[in-house]
Amino acid sequence: MHDDDTEDTVIRPRSLPPHARGLSDPFGDTVIRRAATSEPQPSSGPSGEPDASPVLPAVPSHGGSTQVRDRVPSIRVGERRLRLDRPVVIGRRPALPRIVSGPEPVLVTVPSPLGQVSSSHLQVHAEGDVAVVQDLRSTNGTVVRPAGAPPYRMPAGASIVALTGTVVEIGDGIAIEILSPHLRATPSADGFPPTLASPRRS
Repeated sequence: MHDDDTEDTVIRPRSLPPHARGLSDPFGDTVIRRAATSEPQPSSGPSGEPDASPVLPAVPSHGGSTQVRDRVPSIRVGERRLRLDRPVVIGRRPALPRIVSGPEPVLVTVPSPLGQVSSSHLQVHAEGDVAVVQDLRSTNGTVVRPAGAPPYRMPAGASIVALTGTVVEIGDGIAIEILSPHLRATPSADGFPPTLASPRRS
């Protein structure tokens, strides 16, 4: 057969004779459809004949693949409370890391009149429903006070898992408290956490 420009060819049987008009036509109209070259060809069924099942378009998902993180810990710096939906970098003049993988961190500036707090002193992020505290190679170090345990100084550049109730001190009276993963963020009016009481000495 030679290809022509006809997209659909309809073959209709001649009119039935009067004595057969009461009978049902088992074939009806036969339609031969030539698929366009840009559309996929029908697949063959088990018998080798083309599969006549309609091809349905994909239905886009309105919900998307984003999952709401319900159990995310929070931190408190002064009167400011931040939910760890994104990492938080705390310091005297915090800056973004050179390489950011994932959500961009929130920068929290704290006062440091004595210069004990480094420019980018500490980063806190969530791993599931727990908080991970990382010292960013600060000059004066970071002291961790777990709830019900003795305080200790973190090595420069180290990371630790901090449970609810842990207090992390970075100098000049600035402390970060790890809160429950069920709290919402409530920023202070001026956006700056006030200076806390001087850290306790062990």
